[in-house]
Amino acid sequence: MPLHECEENERRQNVDTLNADGACHICGSIGRNIQGFSHCLDHENSSSSSSSQQQRYHYNEMGTSLIPAPQTAPMRTCACFNQSKSDPDYWPYSLRVCEMCIANDCKTGTGRVRNCGICGAVACDENCGVEMAECTDNEEWNTRGCLECRNFECFSEIDVFKTTTTAPDGREVPKMTRVCVKCLEQCTPWVRYDFTCRKLKCNTRLVPSDVMERKRFRTFGSSPLNLLPEDGLAAIVDFLPNSDLKSLYLTNSAMCHVSERVAQTRVEECHHEFPTGPLVVGKRESPHGCNEKFWIRCEGTNDFNIRAPEDGKVWVGILHHLESIAKEAFYLGFQTDGPDKDKDAVCRFMQRQDKFQFAQVYIRDGPNSNSPLIPRPEHPSSSSDGISIRSSFILITDASVKVPFTVASSEDLVSGKHRFICRLFCPGSGTKNSTRDSMGSFGILCKSVNEAGTNTITWAKRLDIMEGLQREDSVFGLEYDTETRELVVLSSRMSRLQSSEYTISEMEGDLVFGVEFTAKAAGIKDSLMSVRKCNELEWHEFTQYTQNGDLAMAARNGPAELGLEMLGLARQRRRERDGDDNRQERVRARLDDVNVDAIENRMIRARMGRNP
Repeated sequence: MPLHECEENERRQNVDTLNADGACHICGSIGRNIQGFSHCLDHENSSSSSSSQQQRYHYNEMGTSLIPAPQTAPMRTCACFNQSKSDPDYWPYSLRVCEMCIANDCKTGTGRVRNCGICGAVACDENCGVEMAECTDNEEWNTRGCLECRNFECFSEIDVFKTTTTAPDGREVPKMTRVCVKCLEQCTPWVRYDFTCRKLKCNTRLVPSDVMERKRFRTFGSSPLNLLPEDGLAAIVDFLPNSDLKSLYLTNSAMCHVSERVAQTRVEECHHEFPTGPLVVGKRESPHGCNEKFWIRCEGTNDFNIRAPEDGKVWVGILHHLESIAKEAFYLGFQTDGPDKDKDAVCRFMQRQDKFQFAQVYIRDGPNSNSPLIPRPEHPSSSSDGISIRSSFILITDASVKVPFTVASSEDLVSGKHRFICRLFCPGSGTKNSTRDSMGSFGILCKSVNEAGTNTITWAKRLDIMEGLQREDSVFGLEYDTETRELVVLSSRMSRLQSSEYTISEMEGDLVFGVEFTAKAAGIKDSLMSVRKCNELEWHEFTQYTQNGDLAMAARNGPAELGLEMLGLARQRRRERDGDDNRQERVRARLDDVNVDAIENRMIRARMGRNP
């Protein structure tokens, strides 16, 4: 049986008369207010004002009574009120209700008026306007269904609605009985507290009453910061790092809008430095036999920067994903996850203004590796180019590129020491059956002007980026001193990075940092090259981390014994290269010392039960 069926049938019978009089559909009054019904003379004055020549006043309007004059409150209407009969969604039984009826309905716990306790929206039935969720006493696992399925006449029959809620100003306020879906999604954006009635074929949405009461009065956010204006509060919240900003967004709905505002500002300050969307968050299988792992990437095919809601529902979530991409791409894990943890290293890096910038793209003017480099022609459509270059990123968006190309940095190596940490990620590479080909190069480029007056660019020092073993990425570092022209390179070799030193010869022109993609790396979709500048302290931490061999252990996600196997494989290959492979001689020498007859006699005695 529907709730309050008799009262609703009576209202529908008199709805035309109530609409003509402008009265409330529940109590029938046209002057009910927050203090009760108005005086009976009010209705007489309004009805006889047209026929009577003498103007009548309210008994308090002349100042002769100590009783204050009533303050008539506006009435609320549902979404289908005053619809035209020609409207396909016309419903003749719309609802108009006064504020006192809503207050009495909440106070008594009747629940006849479908009213949102947060925004105040009303509905004439379950199909009117926005969907309403009922407040209930327990969570999903312990609830017994909605009000109608439990055969209750009103909400006051549930024990939780027999008590009131203490408002922040100390008032005792009746508990809300319903909340609209829009308010529910806004106040619980991350964690869903609502659920569907457990009865068969009942789709009524329910939400725990205690949760909505805290969301309603923000009792969970009792900090004095709630009293500040939004601009001042946003300035304070802006001091938080990205991880704390997400925690604030998840745990405190009072700060939800402020956290979203701060996150939007941070994303808009740095999203032009990342490849464009769509932003994809998913899982992928490792080609090395490991378990599935999360993979957050930018596909780089959109014509606009990463933003909400195209790349994520909220700005806080987008900021969290960009931080994860920056941590992995720029090899910041050894700073954030090491023994001396620096949780805010990624956040500070994203806010830096002096990041590394890629500039001109070059291709070879010929099929040979020694062919001169010339500027690559610009593609008419950047989204379908196949190569996306944004700030410190080079992303392969189309596997059909398969053409070697070189990219130079935007700043010249003018004075002082310049340090770079680079990472090349090629998904699917580094398997046991791979050929260990060169995936690219990195080093120093020299830009000069030849005798003909044209600009030329050549490699002053180039080092190969070899395909890793049981790894999909290659990490390498470079330090160049412009005064001594000394170049220190940390390049990936087997299980760890090895350091090499070079001296750059004097050349006419400007030196810049550059990287090169081979045809193999350029033909792998989602290949990503990222470069970051670092100071002396970060370079020292990077060298200490790599010299201890932690790089290989952290990258494989496998047992530590694999490092010993890789080291043995490296030594064996070195012996084979140097001609010192004497494994067969050592094995033959051990076999010559074995007494086969003694072993057979010992086995016969053991089978016969004798003492060997």
